[in-house]
Amino acid sequence: MRKKITLLALSAALAAGTLAGCSSNAGTKGQADSQGKTDNKPVKLKIGIGTEGLQYIEGSPNINDDKYVKKLREISKTDVTLDLIPHREFDQKLTLLFAGGELPDLLQTHGINKPEVAPAVDTGVLIPLNELIDKYGPNLKKNIPKESWDFAAVSKDGKIYGIPTVNATPNGTVMMVRKDWLDKLGMKPPKTVDEYIEMLKAFKDKDPNGNGKADEIPYSGREKLAFTEAFFGAYDVIPADWKFENGQLIPNMIRPAMKEALTAHRKLYEQKLLDNEVFVQKAKDWDAKIKGQGIVGLWSHGPRLADKWAAEVKTGTPSSQLEIIPAPVGPDGKGGLSITSAVGGSVWVIPKTTKNPENAIKFLDWFYSDEAQKFLTYGTEGEDYTVDGGKIKYKYPEKQEDIYREEMHLVWLRMVGPSHLSDAEFMKNRPSGDLVLRAMDVAAKEGRKNDGLGMPALPTLQARPELARDGLWLELAAKIITGKEAPEAFDKFVEDWKKRGGDQVIKEATDWYKSTQKK
Repeated sequence: MRKKITLLALSAALAAGTLAGCSSNAGTKGQADSQGKTDNKPVKLKIGIGTEGLQYIEGSPNINDDKYVKKLREISKTDVTLDLIPHREFDQKLTLLFAGGELPDLLQTHGINKPEVAPAVDTGVLIPLNELIDKYGPNLKKNIPKESWDFAAVSKDGKIYGIPTVNATPNGTVMMVRKDWLDKLGMKPPKTVDEYIEMLKAFKDKDPNGNGKADEIPYSGREKLAFTEAFFGAYDVIPADWKFENGQLIPNMIRPAMKEALTAHRKLYEQKLLDNEVFVQKAKDWDAKIKGQGIVGLWSHGPRLADKWAAEVKTGTPSSQLEIIPAPVGPDGKGGLSITSAVGGSVWVIPKTTKNPENAIKFLDWFYSDEAQKFLTYGTEGEDYTVDGGKIKYKYPEKQEDIYREEMHLVWLRMVGPSHLSDAEFMKNRPSGDLVLRAMDVAAKEGRKNDGLGMPALPTLQARPELARDGLWLELAAKIITGKEAPEAFDKFVEDWKKRGGDQVIKEATDWYKSTQKK
């Protein structure tokens, strides 16, 4: 059974992380020193990295001229060149790269078992890293747990193909609500689906933002139903997840409770409790509604970013207050988003075309040094922080542009290594740092188990990608939720899905599950 982490225990864990997070090479000054070079000429490293949808990165005219990238080159003694992969096209761009594009020396992926990456492993485009890690990555080996190394997103058939980030919060999504709206309406945080609906109705009808206009959007998300899966979680049918039942591993997309969940979403959409632009809404437009306009009452996102959300919403609505609340619980009294693995969102791979792969390993290993952690957490001296009496005085961001800039060093450039969440001193002094701790505590106490966690890319899904979540299911969901099809269309969808290859998908998934799980 998953451990329930209390705030007290979590705080202690974070404090311990500060002591344990810095590794055995804490005194290293960069990988050039460890290479024993005498000419001090930095090694060159070309890195393919996603923009993650972050405004600072996507708005940069030339990321390689950025001051933080220049500082990274200086202190790591590695002449890095960053090739940006657009967030919205990340999977497609990887597919094109592997199909014949010029591959970088080090490449960010979301796991070697993803459909766009798995063929590159099978065809030898990516190299095994076991020996390189043993020889050149002592801090990677020491600090990344065995569970992460063994995970299907990282290894295959005993061979390690990726260097993973470590996931601080396996339940990576929580509900964020405008507490000032709740307070104004005299409402308590909801718990059940019905209570959530009552709250959303009040947000829509009772003018909680007080501007005299009926412009409130009770609940919002992004295109393809991203960040709007809490109500699916209430019915235990998070669309991309799987459930082992009756001797088979079944995708939630076709389980009977999905019909009930889609019907619930249809009602939310009809009553305009759910943003009616949810199937097409881009990230920037979603952000603008929540932050700039301040007209959204409920949304979901990562618990580690709760403080960032609180600060950004205040830039548009200075009187706003943000709170983290448990996700809606369904008929079984449970709820929450998908519980993932100890592996974070990034898995770094090295193509066989890389001339000196050891340099990539040494570079990632450097991220566990004191020097790296100080830079990634606090940025550059003089601009982001000052030193007084030997103590760092960090300039916590207040303006929107400063918040965006902070993400550059605090999150985006932190390719591997301990999160800033494990720096107890940094979090203690951070505005709304307590909100992050509460968010992580909520995340630790809820969530739905995914029985397909760690499953490699299935052959039939690689050949027939329309059978996955963003294919036929998303098309059906859009039709039912927007009222173009009746909920009964779900039954025909399930039948068609199975005939078009779904039965084979279930067989492959079940064979994998039974071969790897002990029931």
